[in-house]
Amino acid sequence: MDLFQKFDAEKCTLCGECFHQCPVMHLPLDLARDEIKRLIEGRETKRVLQKCTSCFACNFICPEGCNPTQKILDVWHEKSVRQGLPVRALYYTPDSPLNFRTYVLERLPGDERELVRSWEDTSRCEEIFYPGCNWITVPYLTRTRLLSGMNIRGSLNLCCGETYYRTGQYDMVERAVKRLHTWHDKLRFKKMIIPCTAGLNMFTNVLPKFGVKFDFEIQHMLPWLLKRIEGGEITITNPLNMNVTIQESCYGKFFGDEYMDVPRRLLQEMGCTVIEEDLCRQQAICCGIGGGFSHQSSYHPWDITLSTIRSLRLAGRTGAQALAVYCAGCLQMLTVGQFVFPNRMPIYHIIELLQFATGEKPERKHRQRGLKMFTGVVLNQFPKTLSPKRFFMKDLP
Repeated sequence: MDLFQKFDAEKCTLCGECFHQCPVMHLPLDLARDEIKRLIEGRETKRVLQKCTSCFACNFICPEGCNPTQKILDVWHEKSVRQGLPVRALYYTPDSPLNFRTYVLERLPGDERELVRSWEDTSRCEEIFYPGCNWITVPYLTRTRLLSGMNIRGSLNLCCGETYYRTGQYDMVERAVKRLHTWHDKLRFKKMIIPCTAGLNMFTNVLPKFGVKFDFEIQHMLPWLLKRIEGGEITITNPLNMNVTIQESCYGKFFGDEYMDVPRRLLQEMGCTVIEEDLCRQQAICCGIGGGFSHQSSYHPWDITLSTIRSLRLAGRTGAQALAVYCAGCLQMLTVGQFVFPNRMPIYHIIELLQFATGEKPERKHRQRGLKMFTGVVLNQFPKTLSPKRFFMKDLP
């Protein structure tokens, strides 16, 4: 079953299970049936188009394999082409000159700015570590002997297009594809290690549907690390002996239970006991950014804040000593969320926990970096939140 094919209206039985079992909306069955019917008929919905976080859970829930998420993305795409987007969305648009990542990047300490600049090297190489957009704003995560010798290559303008895809901005995904294809033509690498599950999904499942098939091997960082532990290249010298819960990547579900077992196995190797959240694996909810993905929201800070608080509450209810993430985007979003909902639960990227477990001390700059992100939103997005002005993606440089 191809979970990225277009919505199949002919197979849909209007059972409503997609939105009834949705981990975000949990709609009453009658309303869920009415909502899917409205989508198929091209009418406005009461909840779905407004509240969906495009976590793709409904694609897995649908008993007929109809791919409801794709229908939602298509409608969002049509709306944005026809109506444009509120100007507040510019601050979360990767191609906008001023966005939440460029704001942080321009304010990095000098040594981190130099580090990021060194990743822009376009000379040919056999194997790379592709940081993606999120790691570029937290480059200190790469300063570990666990990644010693890795050839890190990438820049902010080489975004994989994940947020564009999840908001239905298909034209912008095509633009990202062209950039990545040109970039790969210069480097000609044969293998990519990638730390971002969203990026892994884009390169393997989504971007090929936009006209490009990359001919290099792609491996996620976590299985790569686990293999090195099991092979004796990485030795656990300082077992952590702590209870942790996990914020699942929205895209982990596309690679199956075996893939989602990897962060859990890594944590167990480090001496951690994993306490699962009530919503995990295929039912996991987004860290928070998805709360702003709908066309109606267009990254409204209030929607994103409420969505992030929900994830922090879910983690807190486990009673775990810490929250582990394996997505740098989740790390940033949840850290920023703690400024408005201080649940006191420490948040670690799994690579930081592995640093502790191997006797290394991670730099732990999340609070400072999160404060920069929060400040950037307050200064640059809040003033535009209620503005009636709109823009069209096609007009971006």
